[in-house]
Amino acid sequence: MTDGESQPEGGEGAQPASIPPAAPASGLMHRWRAIWANPAYRFVLLFLPYLVLVSILYPLIVEHYFAIVQAFIKGTAGIEYWIFSWFSDDVRLDDKLVFFNGFAVKIIDECTGIYEMLIFAAAVLAFPATRASKGVGILLGCPLIYLFNVVRIAMLIVVGRYWPVAFDFMHLYFWQGTMIIWIVSIWMLWIVKVVRSDEDAALARV
Repeated sequence: MTDGESQPEGGEGAQPASIPPAAPASGLMHRWRAIWANPAYRFVLLFLPYLVLVSILYPLIVEHYFAIVQAFIKGTAGIEYWIFSWFSDDVRLDDKLVFFNGFAVKIIDECTGIYEMLIFAAAVLAFPATRASKGVGILLGCPLIYLFNVVRIAMLIVVGRYWPVAFDFMHLYFWQGTMIIWIVSIWMLWIVKVVRSDEDAALARV
């Protein structure tokens, strides 16, 4: 080695250390964007606050829109009376009370399906879909839920009249669970028949 020459650190033949590639951006904002980009995570993040909002708004709706809710209750009682009047002459309607062969059921706001329709609407609004698809889901799904609720009340009246020992079980457990299954089924049917169809139509136009 001649004078004035310097040898690199690490000995003869050593190469300069390579610079590692820059790490991807991390942090709370990056993680949040990654979570929000996932449709399943986004649905959960929207649906849970909507459920809280429904739980808060429902008592307020009952209180501040009392006349509308009462009209809904009386309308439901009237439908039940009309149904049973086809099968028996011993049917009577007294405001919110429906009498069938000596058995009476009082229709209250919880019997109208309003709360269940709000939950369904929250699930539709939280799902990633177009506004038009969400509108179709709510406009078609809510009447189906109300119709199922009318059938539920009618069956409870029949059970109460002919099988009273099973009334509490059917009211508190069987039909509550069945209502949940019905809501989920309508929601999934909406996704398959409306949301997916709209997406396929949009892809076909591209």
